[in-house]
Order: sequence, then structure tokens, then C-alpha cells
Amino acid sequence: MSMYTVEVRHNFETAHRLATEDAPKKCQSIHGHSWWVTLVVCGPEIDASGMLIEFGALKKAWRSWLDTYIDHALVLRAGDPMIEAVRGAYADSRIFVTDENPTTEVMARLLYERAEIIVRELGVEGVRVDRIVLNETRVNAATYSRD
Repeated sequence: MSMYTVEVRHNFETAHRLATEDAPKKCQSIHGHSWWVTLVVCGPEIDASGMLIEFGALKKAWRSWLDTYIDHALVLRAGDPMIEAVRGAYADSRIFVTDENPTTEVMARLLYERAEIIVRELGVEGVRVDRIVLNETRVNAATYSRD
């Protein structure tokens, strides 16, 4: 089947740590990345204006969520003692809590799941999230898709 795809890229600054003993020691320390995320949506048809989805609406909704919840946040696994330590030192810290270690792979899946909600809320018939590509550095990336 033929498909159209649209890509939207955005960057954000986020720190994280992997809170398991089997994680590499350097990853157990809080460290940050300048992340780049590419959201790819697809669908079989374009509308009367020749668009799969209006870029502006998609960018606004996607970037707003990223900027509100992820950008300049510390991403930690639920139960990580760093959550209480950081909040104890600075109660207004922006902390995004995950159910799993916030690896790049896990983050790619979480962002995919959030993108599905955002695309669904935009209400464009036949458009779905194809994949998320998440670069934690210029040379390291993880991709998540359901296909």
C-alpha cells in the first residue's frame, strides 16, 4: 500500500540516569544529553489541500508537550532514590518519572506512545504514528515503531 509520511524534528535538553546495578557505571550517574527526536507520521491519503497533516498543528502540539514535560527535566525510574534526594534539595525540580530505566530505547517508546495520543487528539482521519527516532548524541540513536 502507498503511504505518505511527514516528519517533525525537535530538540530538548534532558538529564537521566539508569538506576540498576547491571547498567554501566557511567550511566548510573546523572548525566545529560542534547536529544533530537524525529516524529514520523504516515497515512495513505492526502486531503483536498494536498496535505497528510498540517505541519503547524502537529508541530505545535508535539513541541508543546515536549517543552512542558521533557525539556530541562531529569528523567528517573520510579523508585529511584534520586527522586527524593533531588526533590529534597530543590522541591521545584522538573522530574519526569518512568516505569522503566530511561534508556534511549525506552524513551523512544514512551515518546511514541505520547505521539499517538497527540496525533489522535488532532483528529486527522487515517494518520498514524509510524516511528520515533531519538538521538541522544550525534552518533547514538534508537528507533521505535510498532511495525
